[in-house]
Amino acid sequence: MIRRTRYQYYTNVNYLTCETCLSWHGQIRKRKESFPESVDGCESSILSIPGKRLKHYREQGKRMQARARQELARRALFRKASDRLAEFPDDALELFSRSATLDLYVPEIESLVAQRQQILRANPELRDRLRVLFVKAYSDKFGWRRYERLPEIMRLQRERAGIDRINELLG
Repeated sequence: MIRRTRYQYYTNVNYLTCETCLSWHGQIRKRKESFPESVDGCESSILSIPGKRLKHYREQGKRMQARARQELARRALFRKASDRLAEFPDDALELFSRSATLDLYVPEIESLVAQRQQILRANPELRDRLRVLFVKAYSDKFGWRRYERLPEIMRLQRERAGIDRINELLG
């Protein structure tokens, strides 16, 4: 039996990654040329995998694709919450909470505050509820397994910087 090299698409899954790159994340192909070239600035790579390890990489690919789908779902929840903030603040807070259980990014909070500043200025209670929700969620995310790989001091500094920024934005 001849075992041929295969190729797997990797991208950095975060709030900046385009939907095209997310859709390819974890995919395995016989030819490297089967994958699109990254033209939008997303961090991506196409790595060769030995045929004898194909089963392992297929399983890994399923997890990678699930993570990409999770990011798309998180974005949809965050976007819907932002849209509902003015008219249905309790619904929006619930959607933000669900989104934050998947991940939370300070630049998205910055964008939210810039876009909805009029609503947030007019409703200090809502602004404070958002601040509490985001601070807790941001702190919680640094307990996730993927952050355990960071040196503890770095992890604590990143967490503190994010919390300080959230408090600055919504305080």
